[in-house]
Amino acid sequence: MSRFLAIDLDAQGVFVAAATVKGAATRPEQALAWVPGADHGPPPLSADTAKALGEGLRERLRAAGIAPAPALVSVGRDRVIFREVTFPPVPLSEEPAVVRFQVLKELPDNPEDLVLDYAPLPDTADGQRRATVVVIRKDIFVAVQAMCAAAGLRLAAVTPRPFAVAAGLAAAVANGEADRPPDGTDAAVATLGPGGGEFTVVRGSAVAFTRTVAAQVVVNDALLVAELKRNVAVNPGPTPVGVLYVAEPEGRVGGWGARLRRAGYTGVVKSFDPLVNAPATVPDELRGRFAAAAGLLAAKAAGAVPINFAAPRQPRAVADPKKKLMLIAGVAAGLLLVVGTAVGYLIVDSADSRLALLNEEKADLEKQLEDLKPDRERLKAADQWRTREVNYLDELYDLSDRMAADDKLRVTKVEAVAQRIEKGGKQDAQATLKLTVGVKAPEAASALLSAFEADNRAGNKFYLGSKKLGGALTTGETAYKQSFTLETKVNHRDPKDYTRLPAFTPPPRRGAYGTAAPPTAAAPPTEDELP
Repeated sequence: MSRFLAIDLDAQGVFVAAATVKGAATRPEQALAWVPGADHGPPPLSADTAKALGEGLRERLRAAGIAPAPALVSVGRDRVIFREVTFPPVPLSEEPAVVRFQVLKELPDNPEDLVLDYAPLPDTADGQRRATVVVIRKDIFVAVQAMCAAAGLRLAAVTPRPFAVAAGLAAAVANGEADRPPDGTDAAVATLGPGGGEFTVVRGSAVAFTRTVAAQVVVNDALLVAELKRNVAVNPGPTPVGVLYVAEPEGRVGGWGARLRRAGYTGVVKSFDPLVNAPATVPDELRGRFAAAAGLLAAKAAGAVPINFAAPRQPRAVADPKKKLMLIAGVAAGLLLVVGTAVGYLIVDSADSRLALLNEEKADLEKQLEDLKPDRERLKAADQWRTREVNYLDELYDLSDRMAADDKLRVTKVEAVAQRIEKGGKQDAQATLKLTVGVKAPEAASALLSAFEADNRAGNKFYLGSKKLGGALTTGETAYKQSFTLETKVNHRDPKDYTRLPAFTPPPRRGAYGTAAPPTAAAPPTEDELP
């Protein structure tokens, strides 16, 4: 079992289906639709846009969680040329060259600018062979290669969309996921979107006829019905179209099938959901646009993609048995000579290679160390700057824990000033912290100052030069009659060094220092004041 990404390059979007190919049970497991919407849709594929398209696809695949895998890519009907050729019976090894000659003589383009592949058709009544030949311009094929390279994907196949859709319909009919067309009739598939679509007649699992549906047609239901009727009528096959499949979920409200019936299409119309029974979750309005992507996976599961510009059929030279024996003998003799010569060189070269490798590793490590030097200097400067900061939130947190629970002291003002850095970068402390407090007794202020000093540890002086200033009496109605200023110099402390865990009951606020007196109740009205 192998995993593949099927990518359909639509004119109005890019549709990706991912699955592990495992026979008839293959179902798209993941799906991605890159269409115009909240952001810009994908640019049309060209040599100029291939790289940007691939890079955008890579980012969206990564965002959708879709892992890279070999890519199966389908291109629109308008990007390729279809030809049916008839040629006399020739050996299979020469058939690709004959088909190429038959097609290229009818085309005005330089053969070097084209890439072609073909799918055999049943022989004519008189024994002549037939084939459907599909041609793509080399610049488009190269653009597909560039897109896959930019997306980080290995290109496994490039196929026209009609062949992918035909393979998907054939698999759906075989698995019972779509109704089988009546015996003796062909099936037609319409894959439609806001920017146009395609009409394909499928005979068995082969493409019998295909045409592009223009964008100006799909916006008008009457024009669309007329276009589909005309395509059904000009179907060149010997059998008529028995049913028209529309790529969309069954019973979709306002879908293409309902629009066709409402506009007067009299043929049999049935829905064909390419993602039926698939684990991937896709909105109903976009499910039909995965017909080509799901068909590519179905074709791969069936054994081969009918048309593959990445690996087209090529002429094969017929091998001569005697030539093969002579070649084997020559290779064996040459191998013996090469082995005998190489053994001597390998012993001498091994030591030289080891020495050269070690020298390269040494030079690479030295370069890495030199390249990282600016980063080390920046980190060192950042560490120096960090050591000059004071975490005031932690300081206030610890201050609340230092205050005694007897409510003999209230802090009325907190002031912090960063210390000046001397010319040589020296700094005796990081900040000066001043607390203005009101106390009931001077001992409360001294106790708070001592609590600061008590946090100093051996080798870690967090507070320096702590002192108590003032002692003036306060005015007003308050229990905190004296005011002091506590001053200390604060050093930097890492967050892990703040180890206090405050646990206290907040004091009552009634009559507290600096609070307003409680309101006095109004006297009741007198009899004269009553109404």
